[in-house]
Amino acid sequence: MKIFFIFLFLLLANAAFPQRIAQKMADNYFDEMSYASAVDYYRDLCSGSKAEEKNLRKLAVCYFKLQDYEKAAKAYARLNNTYSSATSAEDLFNYIQCLKSQGKYAEADKLWDRLVEKNKNSLSYAAHRLNPAYDVNLKKDSMRYRIYNLESVNTPYSEFFPFLTGGGKQMMVVSNRRNVSVRNKTFAFDNTYFTDVYTTSMKDSLHTSQVKTFRNVSSAYHDGPAIISADGSTMYVTRTNYVDHKLGKSSARIVNLKLFVFKKDAAGEWDEGQAFPYCSDEYSLGQAALSLDGKRLYFTSDMPGGFGQTDLWYSDLVNGNWQKPVNMGSDINTEGQEMFPFINEQGILFFASNGYAGLGGLDICYAFAGEGGFMDGKLLGYPINTRFDDFSFYVNPDLRTGYFASNRPGGKGKDDIYFFSSVSPLFSVFLEGSVLNSYSKKAVPGSKVKLMDGARRVVDSAIAGADGKYHLNIPDPSKNYSLEVSKNPDYSSQPIALKSLKTGRTEQDILLYPNYELHCQVVDGADGAGLDNVRALLTDRSAGSNEGFATDGNGRFLARVTGKRAGDELHYSLKLEKPGYITSVQNVDIKLDTASHIYLNEIVNAALQKMKKGADIGKSIKISPIYFDVAKWDIKPEAAAELDKIVAVMKENPTMKIELGSHTDCRSSKAFNLKLSDKRAKASASYIVSKGIDQSRIYGKGYGESQPINACHCEGTVVVPCTEEQHQQNRRTEFIVVTF
Repeated sequence: MKIFFIFLFLLLANAAFPQRIAQKMADNYFDEMSYASAVDYYRDLCSGSKAEEKNLRKLAVCYFKLQDYEKAAKAYARLNNTYSSATSAEDLFNYIQCLKSQGKYAEADKLWDRLVEKNKNSLSYAAHRLNPAYDVNLKKDSMRYRIYNLESVNTPYSEFFPFLTGGGKQMMVVSNRRNVSVRNKTFAFDNTYFTDVYTTSMKDSLHTSQVKTFRNVSSAYHDGPAIISADGSTMYVTRTNYVDHKLGKSSARIVNLKLFVFKKDAAGEWDEGQAFPYCSDEYSLGQAALSLDGKRLYFTSDMPGGFGQTDLWYSDLVNGNWQKPVNMGSDINTEGQEMFPFINEQGILFFASNGYAGLGGLDICYAFAGEGGFMDGKLLGYPINTRFDDFSFYVNPDLRTGYFASNRPGGKGKDDIYFFSSVSPLFSVFLEGSVLNSYSKKAVPGSKVKLMDGARRVVDSAIAGADGKYHLNIPDPSKNYSLEVSKNPDYSSQPIALKSLKTGRTEQDILLYPNYELHCQVVDGADGAGLDNVRALLTDRSAGSNEGFATDGNGRFLARVTGKRAGDELHYSLKLEKPGYITSVQNVDIKLDTASHIYLNEIVNAALQKMKKGADIGKSIKISPIYFDVAKWDIKPEAAAELDKIVAVMKENPTMKIELGSHTDCRSSKAFNLKLSDKRAKASASYIVSKGIDQSRIYGKGYGESQPINACHCEGTVVVPCTEEQHQQNRRTEFIVVTF
C-alpha cells in the first residue's frame, strides 16, 4: 500500500510539472503584452471545470486585446458566473464591450447596475442611463450617409489614421502591411507587422496614386500616426519608445509609445526629431492633433491623473514652450478608452471612445468648444458608427465629406480606411458670421459670441478672429436660440433671436454698438482748478436708476452708457457735491449721434462755488437769462424752467438762505426800473416758495439800474451809448447767499 501511494504521488507530481511550466509561460507572455502567445496557454489552463480566477480573467483579457470579442465574452461570462463577488468594474466594463460588439445590447445593459455597484463614479454608466435607447437613436438618420471603401489605399493588413495635408492633395496613412524593407519584424502583441507611415497623392476623393513609405520617419518598430501642421513646418509622429537604437522600457519592463516632433529645415528636409517634453518611459503618449493656429496640441495618453484606460489631454504652446498637459475632463473622458483626437478648421473635436453609449467597439464622437473647455461629447450616427471599431476620423472643411477607419465586415483587411459623404453637413446648422462695429462696419476681433438656448444655457461659444469671423454649431434646429456677445467695456449689443433655422450653413452678422462715454471735469468756480473727491450722482430720469462717481485728483470722472444707439435720447440729472461747496443739481439732456465721447462740461456748469456769503448760486449751474414781457413781471414757462434749477439747488442745500436780486438796464426812468425790478424779484421768489422752499429762506429785492456791471448810463450828466448786448448784461437775476 505504501508503494502505491508513493507511485501515485510521483504520478501527480509529474502531471503538475507541465502545468507549472504552462502557468509560468502564460504569465510571462501576458506581462510582456504578448497576448497572441499567451492566449493558447491560458486556454489550456482554463480547460478544466475548476479554472482559477486569475487565469480566467487573463484569458478574457487576451481575447479582448486581440479583438476576438465573441471568445472574450464567453471567458468574461464564465468569470462572472464562477467568481461573481470578485468580478471587478473593469471586468464588467470589458464584458459589456464584448456584448455590444456582438449587437447584444439588451444583455449588455443588464450589467450596468452591477458595474455601478463596483464603481459608483462610472462615467460610462451615466452616459448609458441618460440615453437608454441609444442603439435605436443612433440609427434614426442612417440614410444621410454614403460609405465607400478606399480600395486604392487598403490592403489585407490594417490601414488607419487618414490625414490630408498639402491643401488636401496628399494623404498620410498608417499601415502594418508587409513592406519591402529587410526588417518586417512582427509585433508580439498580436503577431502582426509593425506599423509605418505611408503617403499617397489624391486623384479624387476615392482614388489615389501608388502608396509609398514615408521613409523620413521610418524606424525599426512602430511609426505612426503622423500629422503635419497647417503651415507645413512641423510634424508630430507617434513611435515606439526607441531612441539611439535602444528600446526604452518602463519599470514594469513595458515598451510604451512616445510622441516625436520633427521640424523642417531651410532646405525643406525633416530633422531627426525630438521627443515631446512630457513623454515618459512609464506611460504612452501619442496620436496627436493640432489646432489650426498650432498653439494647442491634443493627444492620447495613459499618464497618471486620467479617468480611464486612455484619456485625451492637451498642452498649450506659450512663448515657444509646451506647457504642462491638461486632462480634458469628464465631459470628454470616461473610464474606457478615448483615442485618436482630431480638430477640424472650425475647432470641433472628433475622437474615438468605447465609453459612450455607442453601438459597440470604438465609436466616433465629437464635441463643440464652449465656455471653459469642450462641451459634453456626442456620437455620430450609423453607419459611420457601427458595432465594430470605428475610429481615426478626418472631416473636410465642408463638413459633408471625410475619412475614417473601421474593422467592419466587408473590407479588404483588418482595419480599412473609408470615405464618407453626407447629404447635409454633419451638424444640423453651421452658423457663421462677423462681429462688426455697427457704425464703421469694421471687425471687432476678440468678441466672445455665445449661443444660448431657451433656458439661457450656453450651448456653444466662439471667439471672433482678427477678421471678426465666428463659427458656431447648432445641434437641434427645431429649437429656438439666441446669440449674445459677452460684456465688453467698449461695446454693447442686444440678443439676436434665432428662429426657423434651416439645415446647413447659415450666416448671421452681429452688430455691436460702441458704448458712449460721458466725460466731466469738476472745477472750483473761483480759480478753475480741478476738485478731487467730488461726489457725482448721475440719475437716469426715465428709468429712475442712478450711479455714483468720485472725481480723481484732476476733478475728472467718467461714466459709460451701454445699450444705446445713435438717435436715442438720454435724460439724466447730475448732482455734484463736496463739503464747503454749494451742491449743484442740473439736468442733462442729450440726443446721441455716432460720436461715442460726450463732454458734459459743454452741457452743464461743472464749476462749484464755495459755500460763502455773497456767492451767486446761479453761477453753480448753467442757468439761462430769465425773461419777462415788456413792463411785465409774470413768470413765463421759460423763466419757470430756469427757476426750477434754483429750487433743486436750494433743496440740496437746506440751510442756505438767499436773496433773489433783479436788475434792469438803464433805459426808462430809475424810478420805473426800481419798481419793475422789485415786482419781478418778488414774483420770482414767490414762484420758488410755491415749489416747496420755505418763505424764510428766500426774499426778492429789486435794484433797478443801480448796480450795472458795465459802463452803460442812460441819464444824468454822462450818457454812454451801449449795444443791445451790453444792455443785456445788466438785465440779470442774481441768487446771492445771505447765510449758510
